[in-house]
Formats: sequence, structure tokens, C-alpha cells
Amino acid sequence: MVHPRKNLNEVSGTSPTISLSIQPRAHRPPGCAAYVGCTPFAIEEAWRDGSLKYLVIGGSRVSTTQQLDEWIDSLEEQSGRLPGRGKFRVEAA
Repeated sequence: MVHPRKNLNEVSGTSPTISLSIQPRAHRPPGCAAYVGCTPFAIEEAWRDGSLKYLVIGGSRVSTTQQLDEWIDSLEEQSGRLPGRGKFRVEAA
């Protein structure tokens, strides 16, 4: 025999699960690098050479997703072989 519940807020069993996803508006170098697909060092180099803008929040440099999108859009598309680095560098003759 099933007894009707007096209070609908009192239930037995599992509670419904709510999933919440929060997207940060600004990132420090590791987050910027993950968003863009490069290394944190490449982000810091872009900050230093002025090609990527940043904000200072709480004493830390951060770039917004909008700044990252604008920076990526400003880069020239390339194709072909990358120049060698380190011991594979070829000096111009």
C-alpha cells in the first residue's frame, strides 16, 4: 500500500543533479595557453612584445577571451615547413 506524501518537498531517494558550467572571462598564462593552443611562454612573450593586450587584476596579468580572440585573428595564417630551431637552425647564407 502506497501512502500519499503530506509534504511534496520531503522525498526519499536521490535528489536531482544540477550541472553548472562557469566560463572564466579572463585567464592567466596557463589558461590563455590552453584556450589558444600554445605554451604559457608564448603568451608571456606576446604580452612582452605588445602584440597581446592584458589587464592587471589582483597583481596578476590576465587576458580576456575577447583579447585572445582578437590576438589570434590578427596573426597571419601560414603554411609549409616551420624554420628549424636549436641545432636544426639553418643560418641564412
